[in-house]
This record gives sequence, structure tokens and C-alpha cells, in this order.
Amino acid sequence: MSSPEMVDYIRTMVRGDHEANDRVEARLDQLGWDGFPTLLGAVFYFAVNRRFDEQTSPGEIMRFVADIRAAVPAGAPEIDANAAETLIRAAVDPDVETAIDPQMAGRIQGLVILAILGNHAIADDDLEALLADAVALANRV
Repeated sequence: MSSPEMVDYIRTMVRGDHEANDRVEARLDQLGWDGFPTLLGAVFYFAVNRRFDEQTSPGEIMRFVADIRAAVPAGAPEIDANAAETLIRAAVDPDVETAIDPQMAGRIQGLVILAILGNHAIADDDLEALLADAVALANRV
């Protein structure tokens, strides 16, 4: 079950409010992160479906992933391009099979969410609606 702190963590991450994000992260370190991977996956699903659909070409997804990988700061953990492309395709096509290491999936999901929703690419009201939808989905899983 996702908590309000987990939602705040994602909200502050997307908005680039690093100070608030650090505070929420410290609070979650005390409370626990149980349920966070499910919530992150739900936000990822809704974010990807804002940007891509079943008609999106593999080349467009490959370029998107290449752009994300190029923007990862030096010293940050790398993400696997094939895994990222597979996760994105799986979010728009439920028939796509995934067998990706959970830590890698989490890194990919976080970077994709930032790439699609970050830099004020989504209005506050739309972000709140997306987060509410993600909470509802995560709580059903």
C-alpha cells in the first residue's frame, strides 16, 4: 500500500524540489519503503502512456532511451538500453514479456518518469491526477 510520503517523494522528484525530496526520503527511511516499487511502476505506466502508444515505432523508443542514457550524470548508475526499451514497450503493450532485474527496473522507471514528466512538462493539476490514478492502481495490485 502506498503512503502519502511515497506520493510526496515522487511529486518532489518530478518537480525537481531536491530539498523537499531529501526530507521526504529521510522520512521514508524511517517509515519504510514497502509498496514503493509498486507505486513507482504505476506512475511509470501512466507517464509512459502519456508519451507513447501501441503505434509508437521501435526507433522512436530507441531514440528516447538513448537521450535518457546520454543525460545520466557521470558517475550515476547506468541503465540497460534493452531493458529500458522493453519496459517502455510493456507499458503500452501488455503482451510484451519482461524479465528485468528489479533494481534496474527501478532506475529505468525513475529516469523515464523524470524525462516524461520533469522540467514542468506536466501541469500541477495533471500531475496530481496522474499520481491519484497511480495510487489507485498500486493499491489494487
